[in-house]
Amino acid sequence: MDKLNELKEKYNKALKRNKNAEEYFKTHTVEECLKYINLFNEVTKELSNLKIKIENLIYRDMTKEEILNGFK
Repeated sequence: MDKLNELKEKYNKALKRNKNAEEYFKTHTVEECLKYINLFNEVTKELSNLKIKIENLIYRDMTKEEILNGFK
């Protein structure tokens, strides 16, 4: 697997984790959510770092669609 596809796959996995966390936060108490806030922040940082790496390889900014929904 080439580097770009590997990064896209990692981005999609991190994006799924991020969306799952957002759903969790919507349906649980603040106290419950605070237990996982550091993990959520790590996933958010990972997404940001992966976005930068992907954009450097594709020589353009990721589209809004790619950022919000990942890659096919």
